[in-house]
Amino acid sequence: MKMYKIAICDDDAIICEELESKIIEYSFDRTVSFEIQKWNDSVLFCNQIVEYNPDILFLDIEIPNFSGVEVAKFIRNELNNENLIIFFISYKKNYAMELFQVHPHDFLVKPIETQKLNRALDKALKLLQLNSYFHYSYKKKNYVVPYSEVMYFYSQNKTVFIKKYDGETLSYLGKLKDIVLDLPLGFVCISKSYIINLRYLKSWKSDFCTMKDGMELSIAQSKRQNFKTVLLQLERG
Repeated sequence: MKMYKIAICDDDAIICEELESKIIEYSFDRTVSFEIQKWNDSVLFCNQIVEYNPDILFLDIEIPNFSGVEVAKFIRNELNNENLIIFFISYKKNYAMELFQVHPHDFLVKPIETQKLNRALDKALKLLQLNSYFHYSYKKKNYVVPYSEVMYFYSQNKTVFIKKYDGETLSYLGKLKDIVLDLPLGFVCISKSYIINLRYLKSWKSDFCTMKDGMELSIAQSKRQNFKTVLLQLERG
């Protein structure tokens, strides 16, 4: 499963620790892999953001020296980064118009409630999956395909095939085991030969599943428990 990078930028170390703890709890509950880094200095964060390259940022609006809004403007305007998912955090609630200019994805009021944080993370992961791409090479050319368009991956004779929802099939030389750990939330390995995208799952029983293109795929016995677990987690999320 792909690991997502989360940055927390708040001058209050206690807030950082509490937020990190809640995110870790979320990751265990949803079986999502996160790498988390914390900054108590906004200037230092701006100097290191490119190197760390986070997917999600929890940003304190009132952080001293370089405010959260200024940090967000730096990210959007100077770095031209519109993809970073920014969640502003604050004890105050009166920043709506100022925040609108830097396109935050949500605003969380301190102390941050676990339920609201979980909803924010659910939304972030869905956005990351929709906006992310699978990269592969074929005949010395590089290609990308949106994960949202992939119905399933399968392998035959050292070739990986990519079945898209529109019926197109792509291929390249490789192995499924080399990609399974990097796939976003919603993809699950059901056998040595198949990895499916659960958004295109039509129905399933204990030992096989049917995709929306009508393809029936066997679920290996060793994969069945994990398959059920992932389904339940996504339904709860």
